[in-house]
Amino acid sequence: MRPLVVAAHGTVSEAGRAVIEDCARRAADLVGAPWRVGYVDVCAPALADVLSEADDSVVVPLFLTSGYHVRYDVPAAVARARSAVVTPALGAGRAVVEALGARVREALGAPGHVGDHIDALVLASAGSSLASARAEVDEVAAMLAETERVPVSTAYLSGPGTDLTAACAAHREAGRSRLAVATHLLAPGVFLDRARRVAADCDVLGVGAELGTHPAVSTLVAARYTAARLTQAATRT
Repeated sequence: MRPLVVAAHGTVSEAGRAVIEDCARRAADLVGAPWRVGYVDVCAPALADVLSEADDSVVVPLFLTSGYHVRYDVPAAVARARSAVVTPALGAGRAVVEALGARVREALGAPGHVGDHIDALVLASAGSSLASARAEVDEVAAMLAETERVPVSTAYLSGPGTDLTAACAAHREAGRSRLAVATHLLAPGVFLDRARRVAADCDVLGVGAELGTHPAVSTLVAARYTAARLTQAATRT
């Protein structure tokens, strides 16, 4: 069985690394494959080092958008590895939207559609210098708005674009006072801490937790792995 290598950003947070590794383990259990995690920034083990020890790997980028790391760092590491293949990032899939909605409902302590309980939702993303990556966040926001029947705007915790404080203020200026924040983040760390701190200052009703612990995310990682393995097998035959 080809190893599953989950490529992640990296974090100084031990809790964050534990979430990433647990997500990888659960995905590997679903497909019955050995697994490793390799990071492209901040912490070890580096993705390139992991791939040097894991021949014939399927690399799944555990990123919610195809920003700089997905477009440049992950392919560079895979290019130096023997027989490794790389899948698309998680992206704007229904699984991500499912996890976002579930986390907000948990934060509000309320069943049903999120729009039954609040006036508006802000989707808070880490941010990217690439406009194409920010467009992916907009796509997720549109899907979330349709699914949860609530106006959804986007905000960024770093880089270009509207920040979280401004996004909350814009909703209130439009007469939408009951707000919640969905964190478009996979694991605890600097950005999740920032989102919670700013959201508290903005007096929102709830802040969704990280997505990496939701079963839909590990299931999506497993699906990315399986699709790549089957495609590679068909190519070889």
